[in-house]
Amino acid sequence: MFTPLDPKHLRIFSNDRDLLRDLFTYLDYVQEYSVKRMTRTNEIPRADLGRLAKWLEVEVPEKDDWGRIRHTWIDFIDKLALRLKLVSYDTKGAYRGYTSSQASFTENFIEVDEALLEKFFELPPIEQEKQILDALIHAKSHSQYENYGYNEFYRPSILGTLDPFYEWGSATGIMPTLKFPEARQFLLNVIKDCPPGQWFSVASLVAYLKDNYPYFLIPNIKPKADKWGNVTTRYGNFHEGKERWSHEEKPIPDNAPDGFERVEGRYVERFLEGIPLTMRFVDVAYNPAPYKGLLPSRGMLKAFRVNERFLRLMSGKESQPRLTVQPNFDVVVESDFYPAKIIQQVAALGEKVSSPNSGHGAYVGTFQLKKMFIAAEQVRQPDLDVIALLEKLSRRGLPPNVKVELEEWAGHADQFTLYEGFALLESADEIPEADKFTLERLAPTLRLVRGGDKLFSTLEANLRAPLRIQHPADGFAPLAESAASLFPKVSAEAEAERKPRPLKVSRSVSVRYQFPDEESFASVQKMLAELRCPFQSEPATWAIHIQQKEQARFDEAVQKLGGTLAIEIE
Repeated sequence: MFTPLDPKHLRIFSNDRDLLRDLFTYLDYVQEYSVKRMTRTNEIPRADLGRLAKWLEVEVPEKDDWGRIRHTWIDFIDKLALRLKLVSYDTKGAYRGYTSSQASFTENFIEVDEALLEKFFELPPIEQEKQILDALIHAKSHSQYENYGYNEFYRPSILGTLDPFYEWGSATGIMPTLKFPEARQFLLNVIKDCPPGQWFSVASLVAYLKDNYPYFLIPNIKPKADKWGNVTTRYGNFHEGKERWSHEEKPIPDNAPDGFERVEGRYVERFLEGIPLTMRFVDVAYNPAPYKGLLPSRGMLKAFRVNERFLRLMSGKESQPRLTVQPNFDVVVESDFYPAKIIQQVAALGEKVSSPNSGHGAYVGTFQLKKMFIAAEQVRQPDLDVIALLEKLSRRGLPPNVKVELEEWAGHADQFTLYEGFALLESADEIPEADKFTLERLAPTLRLVRGGDKLFSTLEANLRAPLRIQHPADGFAPLAESAASLFPKVSAEAEAERKPRPLKVSRSVSVRYQFPDEESFASVQKMLAELRCPFQSEPATWAIHIQQKEQARFDEAVQKLGGTLAIEIE
């Protein structure tokens, strides 16, 4: 159907961003931080952009210019979350007086819809991807200053390089009548029949559409004049010329022999580097030579290839995510689409090692199990069975050494509670506006609250005059003598410094047992775990450490293994 093309001399571009993964990262961020959008431009503030760039592992956007619309990956994700209704914030603003030329956005915080997010989170990954695709297919501008120009003709792709048509006049003529969602879905259905991994010529795709579906985007109409005498033609909204932003050039004639290539052909190029490239459905290849024709550019996108990930989404045939627990405690997760729920479960048990994307567009992530992570998660979920969870996710048994270590970790997890992203609010009087931020009342005058930055702004707006104290990690910041607080004053700290600090040092003796091979080492580990005997192991050297006071239980373990191992201690 389309002509194969060798891209050897072309400039190939592949998208390495995972849209679904970055969407969840953005949502995690706005749940943890209270993001107040800028009053003048309604953009995400510079400080939040910097943090988000680190979370998303992208470059920090360039310095803001209020006179332009920022066009970055972060803002694209921000608008996607809004289109999916997972977040909400004011997009219209209000004019502050008759002399205002621009709307202002005061106290405009990004709010997460927890109920909708939970429903979205519980969907299978392929259904989450389909919702994103549907949102992009039916995308409309959220700006009050944009109208019919929000489409591939006038809005460059977030990842592409092709220049747009001039938007002047897009609110009149045939443009407001065009059905872009239907055209986008139609083109996706056309390219889904391409075999994966094969490069095809974009020119042959345009030729196929011209021969078989010449009106897939712009209907066949006869020129007609409105009541003011303005004539509406098929290509009346499309101008080309030597200058990018000039509207003095004549529109492309309806009867031009190459009119389809000059209008719909340009649209097809820009469509391919739009939704398909952004969602990692295709790779694209460009002409590396500088463009010398009439603007906007034409024929610069030379080739494309679809991948299996796209075909699975279009067919609805998603394979099950694959999870493998390796003997070195690495957990490898593989999936056609970003498996957010599985990643959340595994990330709570270990440290992320890597999260590359394979050449076929699938997600591959590696985590290493850590004792401290597992201990913290078992405090949060007392009934959690880590071994059962990993065996359920991997659909197979765990490596013996991993299972033994996990049994040990589970049997001796320290009980602690760690609060991140929370703050303490101390007040002598009742503060009703703090109720919705309160997680727990610790004392009559002390609360544990979430969203500290937003609560602080709320108290200031209500003329409460709050005072923010940042305590260091190694102690409390001393408060003024006049403060009515449960926390220590400056005088208390000075008094403590004058007195010698009492110090009790505990002594313990440990015994180290060195085993000659991995089999005997693993057997003793397992038996000690079953007897709930605390021990530390050195897998690299096959050594086990126990406290001297646990010697009786160690001896019991050796005795129970007597039927299989004749252990002689030197």
